Amino acid sequence: MKELVLLCGAAVAAAGLCPSVEAADYSYRTNAMGEVVLTLSGPITPVDGAIFLHEVNRRQPRIVELEGPGGDLMSAVRIGVIIHERDMWTHAIGACRSACAYIWIAGLHMLANDGVEISNHLPVTLVSDGRPDSRGMALFGWYLGKLNISVEMLDAFLEAATARGTIPNQYFDMLAFADYWNAPVEMVRSDGEPSIAAAQAP
Repeated sequence: MKELVLLCGAAVAAAGLCPSVEAADYSYRTNAMGEVVLTLSGPITPVDGAIFLHEVNRRQPRIVELEGPGGDLMSAVRIGVIIHERDMWTHAIGACRSACAYIWIAGLHMLANDGVEISNHLPVTLVSDGRPDSRGMALFGWYLGKLNISVEMLDAFLEAATARGTIPNQYFDMLAFADYWNAPVEMVRSDGEPSIAAAQAP
């Protein structure tokens, strides 16, 4: 943890951000099949994109467990691209909203504990009347393209987030949306222990 704090401080200094910015919480365990599982929890902050890359390079996790209220979109996108490019699984183990849900959809295989809420909305600025901002939407569109999610699915996301255009923005159920676009989602008992190796065994 001390190493994470030092890395966070370096990232903050490099970005010229306020020193009070803290990283999300990172912890590790090894599952029954010997796979490294990284648990990422809490708010996603502007330094977490860099810290996540460092942690992935250092520990080589296969599964990323997630829970949190959301946070910084740019860091969420950076984390999601890393997960996607390295074929990692994602697993929502607790309530996962906003930036957390953006990360969750990047998994090669997406897991969710039974009863867990995964909800999302269009990107908004920190000070906003709830309408999506153009920079966030451009980044969001680029991100979905990186994840090989089609323009049709982007359109469906817009429909869900705006209640078919009747409101500026709203939270909506990402599990239902993922089912709509036939994403590789699997529900897991809260005491379950998912394993990539076990799933791939003949």
